[in-house]
Amino acid sequence: MDLNLIGLFVEIVEARSLSAAARKLGMTRANVSQRLKLLERETGAQLLRRSTRSFELTQAGSTLYDCGRRIVEELGTARASIDSLGTTLRGRVRISVPTGFGRLFAGAKLLEFARANPGISLTVTFNNWIEDLIAGEVDVALRITSTPPLDCVARKICSFDWSLCASADYLREHGPIERPADLEQHALISAPSSGQRVPIELLHREDAADTHTITVPPALESSDYPFLAEAVREGMGIGVLPDYVIHLQANRDLLPVLQPYRVVGRQSTLYIVTLPNRYPSPATQALIDFLHAKILELAQSWT
Repeated sequence: MDLNLIGLFVEIVEARSLSAAARKLGMTRANVSQRLKLLERETGAQLLRRSTRSFELTQAGSTLYDCGRRIVEELGTARASIDSLGTTLRGRVRISVPTGFGRLFAGAKLLEFARANPGISLTVTFNNWIEDLIAGEVDVALRITSTPPLDCVARKICSFDWSLCASADYLREHGPIERPADLEQHALISAPSSGQRVPIELLHREDAADTHTITVPPALESSDYPFLAEAVREGMGIGVLPDYVIHLQANRDLLPVLQPYRVVGRQSTLYIVTLPNRYPSPATQALIDFLHAKILELAQSWT
């Protein structure tokens, strides 16, 4: 079977139209359609059901696409490996990082990697919600989660705790917080919750039997932790923040609240997530190894 035709078919499926694939490949739509018909003759099966504006894969087409995509990936990896022999690393890597963690840490490390590897082209997306790496056109993703996706390869980097904190001005104005139940009388700053009240699960750091669940109406919610930390610094309420945010130099003046307790039940493990691929490109593997080492190094300051 002609590998060029298989590669063309993969482009058609991922572009979602013959016209879009033709534009990307610098071909005419008629030429793309002709080559598709040739591939269908070679396979002896209809691969697409076409209408005037769209198409859907047949069962044969879906099977060929899944196999063809892996073939194209492995050929690209082989080409990149050969090209990199005796030279600098080359290639393109598409990476997605969480917004807050990206702004605070990953962005600077990605710039460091790009400066050290000018032959590698990085496409960086700051996004908390990409789950389907194929649909999101992502090669590597940093994800903070408790349950990494089962259809991906997830490499654990590190875990971290969550804690309560506040500014000195807020505590002076609103009084000390001496026990978990006191939280119910305070403004809360945290990540978005599905309900009108945010549950806070507290576990004593030295006594596993000492647990509390407090529900508090939020005063301010966001998925952007630098923004939340700024709100806490300005005395707007009690913050529920990951320790990697609290330990930043800019936030060192924040005071711990209920220090004997840590917040549990929240996503607290950082993973590098990739699609299953026995032969990642040298550029992709270099980025994975770089991020793993650099973030582990950073994590030493979060404790």
